[in-house]
Amino acid sequence: MTNRDVTFFGIVRKVVGARVHVEVSPDIPSASPIINGRIYRLGQVGSFVRIPLGFLNLYGIVSTVGASEGLPPDDDAEPSHGLRWVEIQLVGESFGTSGFQRGVSAFPTLDDHVHVVTEDDLALIFGISGPAMVEIGSLAASESLPAKINLDRLVTRHGAIIGSTGSGKSNTVAGLLKALTNGTFPSARIVVIDPHGEYAAALNGRARVFSIGDHQHALQVPFWALSFDELAWFLVDRRTAAESQPDLALRDFIYELRRANTANLRAGSLNADDITVDSPVPFSIQKVWYNFDRKERVTYENTARNQEALIAEGDPETLKSATFKAVGLGSAAPFKPQPPPFMAGYVSKILARLKDKRFDFLLNQREFDGHIKDLDDLLCEWLDHEHAITVFDLGGVPFEVIDLVVGVMSRILYEGMFWGRDLPGIGKQRPLLIIYEEAHGYLPKGGSGQFIAGHASRAVRRIFKEGRKYGVGSLVVSQRPSELDETILSQCGTFFALRLSNSDDQARIKSAVPDALGGLIDMLPALRTGEALVLGEAVHIPSRVRFPLVEPRPRSEDPETAKRWRESRVENARYKDAVTSWRRQRTTTEVHTNGSNPG
Repeated sequence: MTNRDVTFFGIVRKVVGARVHVEVSPDIPSASPIINGRIYRLGQVGSFVRIPLGFLNLYGIVSTVGASEGLPPDDDAEPSHGLRWVEIQLVGESFGTSGFQRGVSAFPTLDDHVHVVTEDDLALIFGISGPAMVEIGSLAASESLPAKINLDRLVTRHGAIIGSTGSGKSNTVAGLLKALTNGTFPSARIVVIDPHGEYAAALNGRARVFSIGDHQHALQVPFWALSFDELAWFLVDRRTAAESQPDLALRDFIYELRRANTANLRAGSLNADDITVDSPVPFSIQKVWYNFDRKERVTYENTARNQEALIAEGDPETLKSATFKAVGLGSAAPFKPQPPPFMAGYVSKILARLKDKRFDFLLNQREFDGHIKDLDDLLCEWLDHEHAITVFDLGGVPFEVIDLVVGVMSRILYEGMFWGRDLPGIGKQRPLLIIYEEAHGYLPKGGSGQFIAGHASRAVRRIFKEGRKYGVGSLVVSQRPSELDETILSQCGTFFALRLSNSDDQARIKSAVPDALGGLIDMLPALRTGEALVLGEAVHIPSRVRFPLVEPRPRSEDPETAKRWRESRVENARYKDAVTSWRRQRTTTEVHTNGSNPG
């Protein structure tokens, strides 16, 4: 019996568009034939088959396996035991010795023979080469064959890495990052938004990590890059579109401060009339507080109120208020201003924010004042350093503002690429990939929730909708796709789907993936750890890929409960250090054998 005979699998019995129903031959010698010394499993869901039509070979993926009395039953009918059949989804073709390509130019007819693919066929299907192809792992169907993705389509069409906790999601991200920065692409530029500080160790030597409190690469996000609405939400907790009298006063004063700082900016002077209250022009938030605080405190020596009863001027930089003589009794001087001031509530809220050390990374921008350093310096620090990867470790960012921080960082990156889209080294001349880890936490379905005002969702939606044209691509990483923003997920062209057990999450992926292969999505609960279905624009054909284990691993591994519980108890556990770290909002790393807190 020839190898061709051994690969024979069945006969076409029904064709419905790209879905082909195949009757499995009762004469196949074995369900696991040996071909060229290798064992093949016939009819396994996710495996490939070949339908030869003269010099043309059609290729399909087995999506459903069953048995019935005759032809495969309708979707609503109950199958009965008897004749074995499979349903395959046509995905591509090859002509003669030419390479594989997606889509089909012809369809099979009744009684056409169907064959199981050999390793040579798999090499033809997956052996796509070219300058844009990047090896990311090995094929689960044949681990001797590399799995590759198209970098151009991964970045320009966006993507998602989806998987339950413990499925190997963080390892997949780290493996993908290492594959993209292995030296083949010396101008690669990738930003990782890392809410939990998982990737610093895994990407040691490949990334510059910015984190709060880091003396060398401190995370700084200038508050003046926020729009007025974002700033009002953060400073005074404004949550409605309607503006009160204090809102209008705050808006007008910030606008004037921005206008006053346009003439001598480091990145280039501006015409004051060209900016708006939302323009990213530096100003002093301390001056904002001091201006309104002074108006709340001021008293006057005369009824004309043109002579202040000033005792001592304050200092905005040290948050020291000006002092005035107390208001006189009855009609005696000093006098309060008329009409009475109305900003007391906002003054106290702004002062509370300025004194809260957790927000120093946002509000304490003395270096980035537009004169010493400007936004161009910030973009250079973030993107144009010696490494291809930038990691923003947001572990120390208070949860209530992480949505705001991700939003403004995304907008700074996007606007820099948008307005420099045709400049050397920027925009389309050097594309940027942004990876959003744990995206469901700040890009939620519906765009808002407790402590979430939708700032990040609005900025990231714009990137997913328009970023392709300006050289900005994105990947969202999540364990709960059913909780992700619908618009963002619908714009993903490539999916790395790891093990998913939740039916809602599976349904969300099934509705979002560009390939109508429901049978493959149904395989998600059965995937091994570190294994993913890769579907969409970046692969020529949906692939089941095994990612290599990355060492050192991202800090997302499960605790070794059995091992730790077998150990002797630790006496005098360092709860003092834990509480101090909580209060400081940064981890205490020093080891103190005497149990004392660090200074």
